[in-house]
Amino acid sequence: MADKAKSKLLNACRAALRIPNFCNDFDEEIADVIDAARAELVAGGVSDAKAHDDEDGRVRLAIKVYVKANFGMDNPDAEKFMRSFETMLTSMSGDSAYNGGDAE
Repeated sequence: MADKAKSKLLNACRAALRIPNFCNDFDEEIADVIDAARAELVAGGVSDAKAHDDEDGRVRLAIKVYVKANFGMDNPDAEKFMRSFETMLTSMSGDSAYNGGDAE
């Protein structure tokens, strides 16, 4: 089950990077960046459980934005994507639904 969810997020990140489904040459690098994104979420105040919740749209979007900022070399939009990720991280870390506080 976890492998299927991982594969789904990997496919979503590949699509966000405009890499065709049939091209899996970069999957290991993308998977590493996904793991780094999750670590950044946790370090920034998002609970570990929430950072690994691939059913949550905000988490998926934050991970995709982080991947777009950190994949490959010489990305002219990297700073823009990192600012966007940091904004999302700040928002999630202050939200009790994401930081481990009481959701209600």
